[in-house]
Amino acid sequence: MLEFKENTLHQTTGSFHKIWTIPELLETHDPLSGEPLAERNAAMQQVIWMAEEMFSDLSEAARLRYDFWKLLMPRRISEQRFEYTTKITNTYHWELTINELGLFYKDISGEYDGRAGRVSEQLFSDFWFYGPLLPIPDLQVRKQLVAAIRNAFVQAGSPASYKHFDLFEYPQQPVSPMHWTFGDYKASDDIIVRDYGIELSSSNWRDGLAWLGFLSFEHFLTVPPPAGSIITPEIRAGIEKFLTRKATPQRTEDQTAQDDNAVSKRLFMDNGGQVHYIYLDGDGAKYSASPNEEAAWRAELIEQYTRRLSEEDNEPTLVHIARGLELNGVKNVGDLLFQATKKANPKVKQTLAKLLVDKTDPERGAEVLISLLEYEAETDYWRNYVFNSFFRMRNNQTVQNFLIECLRGEDEMRFKKSVDVLLMWGIYGDNTLTNKDLLGALNWNDATANDPNFRTALEKITNIILKQ
Repeated sequence: MLEFKENTLHQTTGSFHKIWTIPELLETHDPLSGEPLAERNAAMQQVIWMAEEMFSDLSEAARLRYDFWKLLMPRRISEQRFEYTTKITNTYHWELTINELGLFYKDISGEYDGRAGRVSEQLFSDFWFYGPLLPIPDLQVRKQLVAAIRNAFVQAGSPASYKHFDLFEYPQQPVSPMHWTFGDYKASDDIIVRDYGIELSSSNWRDGLAWLGFLSFEHFLTVPPPAGSIITPEIRAGIEKFLTRKATPQRTEDQTAQDDNAVSKRLFMDNGGQVHYIYLDGDGAKYSASPNEEAAWRAELIEQYTRRLSEEDNEPTLVHIARGLELNGVKNVGDLLFQATKKANPKVKQTLAKLLVDKTDPERGAEVLISLLEYEAETDYWRNYVFNSFFRMRNNQTVQNFLIECLRGEDEMRFKKSVDVLLMWGIYGDNTLTNKDLLGALNWNDATANDPNFRTALEKITNIILKQ
């Protein structure tokens, strides 16, 4: 069971209980192990929102995982299934599935588990930063898995999108595999380097093989060794020499990126399609792209920007996206912003409305702003926010017509809020709205009584509002 309490997450599984801090969840290998993947995914998504408040205090590793979970959209990952074998003396069969929940390794033959057919789950971020949990001998399969997850990022070129584990072809094993044994005839531990990873096992005189585990080469290179590990520094050095790679946390370079010009694409995406910035930043020597490649990347960038309009609620981010759309040749940015409000939640709609009002289309921005009043029954915040926003929208015709509608309507709260707006317009410089007697005649009791003086005052105010 997982339960958030203040800035911590409590995990209880049987007699096991652990309290996780937010930084710990973002820095730890295999966080929330033992819980179903769906619950772990949901917890990590919630962790991201909580981490925003302490972002400046997070470590670099935590920030990378923050970026990963914030920008990953698992629903974009279509299910794929891979079947393959590993071989020692016997041939073992495996099935690996990736879908919107994570990765599922099915040990069909029971190579690393006495129960044939057992399925082991792996969190997306754990695979991304640390590599496979169980054997994946074929480099091409590992590449396909990385591509499937990378394509699920909302923003290509984000900090985490290229920080996955090192992709490399496993070296060929010599005739006799590397093998270390510790202990005696009563109990012993073994380390054997296979063609596709590292086996760790324990045996004793009573049970024979008591435990058999697996460590992928990628995990060996990226996961800090636990205290008391049987892989000593000398053994680690020997395996590193065999792999021709030094163990280092989270290797950041994709060794195969050059195959599809990924470096140039990343630079293009990082700079929002503005190629001249690549050269200004001194990265021109790394950039090489054909017009067709740039056109394809630009289309992808525009598609990502457009989708993010209804997902982001941070105003500077949305301003950046709108500006990015304009710089990449999109002419109807105002239309895109307006369309994005249709499916947006109140927070996103609020930010989009402000962006429309301030930057691209004030009239439709006012329309979106007014639509937020559909939430006023839930909280006074939305009513206050909408009418307070009107204070500096004196010349907006949509706002003018809406205020007149409220003054003629049957909603007492909206009536009084509209009078407050008129008072503020006078304070902010409209001298025609500084007549205290005229504004004083706009009172709710006279409005409901259909008082002649009120009707006269309302007609005068209407003409002033519309500047007739």
